[in-house]
Amino acid sequence: MNPSTKLAYGIEQAADALGISRSRAYQAIATGELSTYKDGRRRMVSAKALEAYVAKKERESQGRHAA
Repeated sequence: MNPSTKLAYGIEQAADALGISRSRAYQAIATGELSTYKDGRRRMVSAKALEAYVAKKERESQGRHAA
């Protein structure tokens, strides 16, 4: 693993990494599309959760184009 690779992000950092707004990130969390965990008082998104979110969105997009 690259030492500069982060394993977890705050919500705003996760939104930036995904290229979505902070509001859209919170909406994805509220609907269960983007999973998070709490570390003390801070809500975090793991790198794996970001990858799963992108993969899900890609599958959904491909499904729409196939129809």
